[in-house]
Amino acid sequence: MRTEPDIATVARAIGEPARAAMLLQLMDGEAHTARRLATVAGIAPSTASSHLRMLCASGLVHVTDAGRRRLHRLAGPEVAQLVEALAALAPPRLPGTLQPVPPTDAILAARICYGHLAGQLGVEIAIVLRKDDIVPALAPGETGVVRTFGHPLLAALEITGLEPGRAGVRACVDWSHGTTHLAGALGSALLSGLLAAGWVRRRPAGRALRITAAGRERLAELGF
Repeated sequence: MRTEPDIATVARAIGEPARAAMLLQLMDGEAHTARRLATVAGIAPSTASSHLRMLCASGLVHVTDAGRRRLHRLAGPEVAQLVEALAALAPPRLPGTLQPVPPTDAILAARICYGHLAGQLGVEIAIVLRKDDIVPALAPGETGVVRTFGHPLLAALEITGLEPGRAGVRACVDWSHGTTHLAGALGSALLSGLLAAGWVRRRPAGRALRITAAGRERLAELGF
């Protein structure tokens, strides 16, 4: 009797360009309709439905009913970790129209990675908080605790505590820079704080964030 995990089933579900494009879009942590995901993948809505059924059957995507709409999300943070790890090994672009967010300077500079901050800004914040002994040095996927909230960046973003019941901080692979950024409760708090302060803004589509003029000024004052 075989007891090894059936990774081939998951690999088959991911290993098709349209489904891969959908998974990358769902990395924004939001819920999307099949029509929206079809647009992202460059396919017809009827075709998208069959792809989404496969993603749901493989446990990668969860669907809920919201009135007359059916909304799709990643099934959980472990799926987001898998997608980000694969992205770190993958070529930088999907072929042709199956590019949900072109790897422009915007997505490289700052983006959302399943509820936390990624890209160059996320990496720079991780480096500084490690250097200043706010968080420990962690290997990809490792978790740790926030040692203190006494840091100018955390004070400026009004981060004095973290959501209970979650890992304080986790090192998440950043595919665009070959290193790690901060996930876990601290990663989510940093993203929420930056958005609330108006230092970054969501763009109309995709996962890229826009660093505002006020954000650049305040981050520069804090050494970023």
